[in-house]
Amino acid sequence: MRVALRRFATDPTAVSPVIQRKILGLESSMPDLASLVPVPISIKCPGLPSLNPSQEHAVKMVVNKPLALIQGPPGTGKTVTSAAIVYTIASVMRRGPVLVVAPSNVAVDHLTEKIHQTGLRTVRIAAKCRESMQSAVDYLSLHEQLRNSEAFPELSKLFELKRQVGRLSDKDETRLIVARNKAESRLLDAAQVVTCTCSGAGDKRLQGRRFETVLIDEATQACEPECLVPIVRGAKQVILVGDHRQLGPVILNKRAAKAGFGQSLFERLIKLGVRPVML
Repeated sequence: MRVALRRFATDPTAVSPVIQRKILGLESSMPDLASLVPVPISIKCPGLPSLNPSQEHAVKMVVNKPLALIQGPPGTGKTVTSAAIVYTIASVMRRGPVLVVAPSNVAVDHLTEKIHQTGLRTVRIAAKCRESMQSAVDYLSLHEQLRNSEAFPELSKLFELKRQVGRLSDKDETRLIVARNKAESRLLDAAQVVTCTCSGAGDKRLQGRRFETVLIDEATQACEPECLVPIVRGAKQVILVGDHRQLGPVILNKRAAKAGFGQSLFERLIKLGVRPVML
């Protein structure tokens, strides 16, 4: 989070000037993003339930906005709406890849599954410490795709050798690292959507990668600098989805909470006059 704050303050390429000025509370017009493809008259996404009028309106309202908030009270279908937004931007509008994040692994896994149902090529990046933990979207995770893909025979051979003998020689270990890095890069290059937690967007496997569109689900449960981690990866479009009238960020340190750390970026933008689209 400190690195993200520093990049936001000092790196002019980290985020578009329009979004930066809005986050800082400075006056700035927000013209729609230039797009060669018009917003569809009807939003239809394969693999997802039909959108109700409120959800369809929300999708149309945000897909070309540099900065947008979607407020969804319980039961209004925030996850389906978020998946429809990602599908429309990545597949219909052809602006990708899209970085999709949430503060919790549970929320990331749930949204990853919905997005995958649309047919988009999706890669889920899990923290190294969670790679041994099972989830409903294991088959979409980067480490599992590496192990199970037939496109990387050398890597599969080295993984199997390591499984059998327990420890590779220094030479083979170096070969494994080089082969894994190349394979990870190929999978991420081919992805239309990359999903991870907000803090996971700082993973070194994403180093040097830029995402012009960032969608943050459950944004009201993340503290503000946590949201900046994905945003400073070159965002020109940021969509925050949540409900500031529900549970906010959980801040255990009383001094931090008193200093305002418990206020989400979503809530502060509303106080600055950014009007959310209501589901």
